[in-house]
Amino acid sequence: MKPINLNKKLVALAMFTSVAATLGLAATTVQAAPAAKTIRVLSAAGVDAASPEAAIWKKAPATQVALQAAFPGHGSIVGTPVTERLTAQAVRAGDRLFVKLAWNDRTANTAIKDTGQFVDGAAVQFPVNGKAATTPFMGDPVNAVNVWHWRADGHTENLLAKGFGTSTVVPFEGLKSVAVRTDSGWAVVLTRSLKVKPDEGASLSGKGTMPVAFAAWDGANQERDGLKAVTLEWWQLRF
Repeated sequence: MKPINLNKKLVALAMFTSVAATLGLAATTVQAAPAAKTIRVLSAAGVDAASPEAAIWKKAPATQVALQAAFPGHGSIVGTPVTERLTAQAVRAGDRLFVKLAWNDRTANTAIKDTGQFVDGAAVQFPVNGKAATTPFMGDPVNAVNVWHWRADGHTENLLAKGFGTSTVVPFEGLKSVAVRTDSGWAVVLTRSLKVKPDEGASLSGKGTMPVAFAAWDGANQERDGLKAVTLEWWQLRF
């Protein structure tokens, strides 16, 4: 073999090795990227998933969601929430979305007693514009969020918010909830039609994915308002 040919092969081999190493690094980087936090929606036409005990929930994928202390938003709100996680499921039946939340809670707090005990609660939050760029911390003055708020005293509230302390109840009879006590705590289903008017909340119609966030309140721990356990980033509902 002529020296010039040998040199060409050595240069080509070096270039190949360099490219392979670069590609290997890129592949490793992509593989190491965190997976999207996704809750898959089960489509089941003609079923009634309104009850947490409905049979369809045995088929719907169940996802464990970690919760953390929310930024209180006001200096007067102090304390540490006790709920560390919940289980989230979702079913789409016809033109309605059903979201089931289940979590541990040793005591059922269904009424406010003096100033030391509040009601248990849970919430599902969506960005009204459907974009994950919206802050999950109750939105901001430009980008509103829509909150489905269940309370253990029997109230279910449809809220719009544009930042801390701005939650406003928006009358909407289409938001319903059913809750049951379980051996370990609460199981709640919140349901609403996919499509709503712009001033009623976040439209879910025609979506492939939708950012979603969650919260829980333990009334026995004096949790209320900003003292709550939450997801600190958006998850994704995947229809």
